[in-house]
Amino acid sequence: MKLFARSALIAATACAVLALILAGETFGVTKDEQAVLAVDHSLLELLARGDEAFLNDQLALNRLLNEDFTWIDSTGKSMFKAQVLKNFPQPANVGVDLQVRVYGRTAIVRANRGKLQVLRVWLQRAPSWRLVLYQEVRMVAKSEPPVAAEAGSGVCDNPCKTIPFQPETPSEREAITSWQGVMKAMAESDPDSYAPLIADEFTATDTHHDAPYTKADRLAQLKTQRQAGARSAPPALLSARMFDFGDTVMMIAREQRANAKAYFNSRMWVKRDARWQMLFSFNTRIE
Repeated sequence: MKLFARSALIAATACAVLALILAGETFGVTKDEQAVLAVDHSLLELLARGDEAFLNDQLALNRLLNEDFTWIDSTGKSMFKAQVLKNFPQPANVGVDLQVRVYGRTAIVRANRGKLQVLRVWLQRAPSWRLVLYQEVRMVAKSEPPVAAEAGSGVCDNPCKTIPFQPETPSEREAITSWQGVMKAMAESDPDSYAPLIADEFTATDTHHDAPYTKADRLAQLKTQRQAGARSAPPALLSARMFDFGDTVMMIAREQRANAKAYFNSRMWVKRDARWQMLFSFNTRIE
């Protein structure tokens, strides 16, 4: 029965990917996007073998995972490459229609079903693509309100001014400056400062909300807060790792709202019109 279930899982994944690729030939999915979908399918096929995986499967999976690979499940449990190779974890939302976007040497794959959202970030490394991040987010049934700033304080130190982390490359430093601008705009309910730092295709997906937020949703929220004279307190940054991919920059941060559990928040930026714009924010509470 166990073997049958896994075979069915692999078949469902194959059908979904094949359908998407065939649809791409009609609706304009690029060759790079098709290549990412193909390697993404290979990843899911391997992971479906679970504890029945052989040495050859481990070697094949090893070739698909980047050296600094991170896996974050919906409870906030994180694993690195060596742990994943030892015990194949089971990905969520296998068989759903995939969304894929390629940004130079990086690609973002989304596999969403209801309240459970899945993100996979791929990096092009010769001769193929390698997975850098797998992350799950289970959204809440009802959105939680933003944390209000203390009356009269009007201060956002961490992360708006200082952070306990030192970016290494020029691109990382520029991306951090852009992100601090976003945090300051959110703290001050300033949609005009927020808008140019966010990509049009941006989505924010987290365990504090019941649905992903688009750029338009965020702008509307900030405008409403500004009209009401409300200010929010951005969560403090506890720690972070950054990845400079050339065309894009990614950060996996550990953050914490006041009087709440810490969470992982992954973000990616792309440089457009001489500024770094955020592509996504993906937030998983650590249970």
